[in-house]
Amino acid sequence: LKHVSMADLEAKLGIEPIDRLLAERDELVEQSATLYARYGSFGTWNDERKSKLAVIAALLRAQALRDGVKVTEASLEEAAHASGEYMGFVTQATVDRAELYRLESRISNIDATIQRANMIGRYAASEARL
Repeated sequence: LKHVSMADLEAKLGIEPIDRLLAERDELVEQSATLYARYGSFGTWNDERKSKLAVIAALLRAQALRDGVKVTEASLEEAAHASGEYMGFVTQATVDRAELYRLESRISNIDATIQRANMIGRYAASEARL
């Protein structure tokens, strides 16, 4: 029985080398890790958002106090949500989430390619036995 390398089998079956696919997948996972930690399940983004609003509201409250202007908590909350700083924060989150979606899609495509290669390999092995 002749030993055939994985690379030879992959080439013979016309499938992408698993080592290359896994290396690309690892790179994509690394690129998406921080985004996932922030925006994924149990991510930190909502906590960051609340903190951002609290800091903005505190600054607005301090400015109002300095200027002798009476403000309500509702008006501070509304002003914090409408601030340019908060809008920039939300806009960046939209850009980041879109990037996370693209990265996760590429990872899923690699997973599907690996699964397809596995099926081709099993099919080729069963054909060889017939």
